[in-house]
Amino acid sequence: MTEATDRLHTTTPSPFIVSFDNLNSANYASLHQPQHSHSRQTSLASSTVSRTASIILSPTTTAAIHPLQGERAAPSSKPSVTLNQPETGTETRLSTLLSFTALSLGLFLVALDTVLIPTALPTISLSFHIPDSLYAWTGSAYLLVNAASIPCWGTLSDIFGRKPMILIANAVFFTGSIICATSVNAPMLVTGRAVQGLGGGGVNVLVYVCVTDLFAIRLRSFYLSIVGAVWAVASALGPVLGGVFAEKLNWRWCFYINLPITFVATLLLFFTLHLPSTRMPLWAGLRSLDWPGTFTILSATLLLLIGLQLGGQQPNTYAAPGVICLIVFGIILFIIFPFTQWHAERSSAPDLSTSEKTVTEGGRPHTNPLMPLHIFRSLSNLCALGVCAADALVFNSIAYFVPLYLQLILALSPSTSGVYMLALAIPLALVSFASGWIMRKTGRFIEVLQIGLALMTIGVSLLISLSSTTSGAHAKVIGFLVLLGIGFGPNFHAPLLALQAKTKAADMGAATSAFGFVRMVSGAMGVVIGQVVFSLLLHPHLDSFREAGVDAGLAQRLSGGQAVSEARNVAGLPEMQRIAVRRGFGESLRGTWIFYAGVSGVGLLVSFGIVRVRMKSEGEEVRNSSVRE
Repeated sequence: MTEATDRLHTTTPSPFIVSFDNLNSANYASLHQPQHSHSRQTSLASSTVSRTASIILSPTTTAAIHPLQGERAAPSSKPSVTLNQPETGTETRLSTLLSFTALSLGLFLVALDTVLIPTALPTISLSFHIPDSLYAWTGSAYLLVNAASIPCWGTLSDIFGRKPMILIANAVFFTGSIICATSVNAPMLVTGRAVQGLGGGGVNVLVYVCVTDLFAIRLRSFYLSIVGAVWAVASALGPVLGGVFAEKLNWRWCFYINLPITFVATLLLFFTLHLPSTRMPLWAGLRSLDWPGTFTILSATLLLLIGLQLGGQQPNTYAAPGVICLIVFGIILFIIFPFTQWHAERSSAPDLSTSEKTVTEGGRPHTNPLMPLHIFRSLSNLCALGVCAADALVFNSIAYFVPLYLQLILALSPSTSGVYMLALAIPLALVSFASGWIMRKTGRFIEVLQIGLALMTIGVSLLISLSSTTSGAHAKVIGFLVLLGIGFGPNFHAPLLALQAKTKAADMGAATSAFGFVRMVSGAMGVVIGQVVFSLLLHPHLDSFREAGVDAGLAQRLSGGQAVSEARNVAGLPEMQRIAVRRGFGESLRGTWIFYAGVSGVGLLVSFGIVRVRMKSEGEEVRNSSVRE
């Protein structure tokens, strides 16, 4: 729950409960006096009201008043301790811009590191002579820890405040980057990647949480579109940049590049981000953490993703008892997780609402559920998370497999592949900005989202027509990438707005954490599942590879999870061997595109379960255009 909501729930009416019904958007930036309200308001001294109105009317309206729900905090039925928070959010347009820029820089690096390493792995492997047992974990350690830690960061920010936790997350990511850049052996590199992932998980989710706290819902749609574009562009360019760094510079630059940018971003956040913050003692905050839920979700995520990662390395590995146990135990723990959240909610005082479960009269902390179950009782919220999962699964896979097609079948270098991937990144960024502007002006998001999902489905379906021949393939793949970029554009932020539209202010942090968790896990699973489909379809072609004279070890690596990193070796094969490999890859990729086209279609169908609402502008109530739950 947000810190500002904690401050509102006190035994006496708060001077900061001001209705947005009274605000006129035409004089949004200049109004400094309270207007007459048609709802009950607290009587205050005029100076206090003026100062409060100025805070609320700043361009960085915080979550103290949730502009979408338009709810007023009611006094608690029982006394509670009021958390000490500052009276203002980010106070100036300049500081808001600087803090948002710093948040975007941090997210860009986190997204980049998610996909940067696979194409640099062959060079890294030559430096350290990485054994097969550690090869895959050099890339996977980051992704696993990143995804598993996301729910914990969201809850910790609810307890200790957004700013302290985003600074800590940046510091952890910075430390992990130093370890990776200065690694002297493979275990040190894998450890550094895990530390990077821990910090990256915090940056990943807290950027969205901070943007949610900084901006009112209409304005938020525009800034979230920028955040989505930043993530998408980094994800699209990351695989190619990794190859360029390894090819033209040194693989250590994959990590050195993080250091100055993270340092600058952290300094900017320290001086410019002024969100309300709690003053809960460390021990009390740790006691209020949902430890059973934290352990369960961490274990479930790690077991499932490790099992999928191990199973995806070779087509027949999923039959191994160890892999089966990891996947089964991971699924069982995911089933148990809702019961831990139910118990966490029950363990709180029964006479306190969700927004008051932080500190009671005697200072005894109540458990903060990682993901309150009532968030998921709304069909609209479930559909929004389903769309998020489908979009993340398809996008991450496109960012992985399209460079594979470009380098293995079209025989492009990593740097040239990067130029081709701009056909995805540039339209995506432009459409993301444009869709955010449209949502801000109209207050509607579902129509924009569904158009994007439809275009995404069409674009992925068109990829099925690509073959192993290069005739006309260059123009076709560029055109398909442009269409995909247009389709992906609205899909990074519109599902989050749909989720927030049906979420109370007190649950905004938890809901945003759940969104980030679903996106990260789905993206990781999408690539792994795609590798499994690809490997299964490629396996029958291994005999033709051997008949053409392809080395057995290379053929085995190509059928596993190292196809992208082996692309340069394929380019150096004799012509007959290259033709055999490209034919096998082209047919296998066609089956992979069919799978992702099906996932895209499911995402489009699920989007029709999202409730159509109009996001409120300043001074408006939310108008539900179809179903009000």
